[in-house]
Amino acid sequence: MRKSKKNKGQKKRGFVLVIIELLLAIVILVLILGAGAYFLCPLQTVTVEGTDLYTSEEIQNYILDDEYSTNTIYVFVKNKLFPKGDAEFIDHFTVQITGMHSVNIVCKEKKILGYIAEEDDYIYFNYDGKIVEISQTYVDRGYMKVEGVTCEDPKVGDVLSIGSDQINYLTSLIKLLNKNSLMPNVISYDENGHITLAYDTYKISLGNRAYLEEKIDRIVLILPDIDGMWGTLHLENYSNQNTDIVFEKDAEQEE
Repeated sequence: MRKSKKNKGQKKRGFVLVIIELLLAIVILVLILGAGAYFLCPLQTVTVEGTDLYTSEEIQNYILDDEYSTNTIYVFVKNKLFPKGDAEFIDHFTVQITGMHSVNIVCKEKKILGYIAEEDDYIYFNYDGKIVEISQTYVDRGYMKVEGVTCEDPKVGDVLSIGSDQINYLTSLIKLLNKNSLMPNVISYDENGHITLAYDTYKISLGNRAYLEEKIDRIVLILPDIDGMWGTLHLENYSNQNTDIVFEKDAEQEE
């Protein structure tokens, strides 16, 4: 019995020693690989793609922000473990190794549909009506401006305070306008939630969302006839029973 217990104790100690040796081997291997990466992979070339909102130098300074960011492997691993995503208008960054001495930083911009101009800020929102950025910076990319909507204490992630029905109306309208290359300069809401589209010389009064697809189809047919004219195209009362569409000329401009 004593001999059996002794053999078991020796086997247990032997197993522990094997585990310790294995761990030491892993540590030594990691140190060797780390040293190799440090000496063999100094970072020499950095490229940036995916945005023109920032210069390449600004992106590099933002991502390569510590004294160890002179190594290709370190920069790659750091971005994987602690990715940055808090830059204005940028959703996230991806660092790709393109060689032993080079990386490529890919910027993924936030998807923006339009904006609301407040006193000091521009509130940018996406196709779901969700606020994705609040900034004092105006981005001139042809984003649609929305007027007649106010946001009290807006926060990124909040949905525009125009009600779910109006958000559905807005997103449906934008999809149809995009599809038909009819994006306006401004979309305006009145106190009843009715929408007016403003272009360079004319406006289109759509009213509510009733018969929206039919209204857009009619607009596509009519626009060539009013191109360059000043006035308002009225479709707010359009229906299957009332198909009359009136273009009200702007008297001041006509003079």
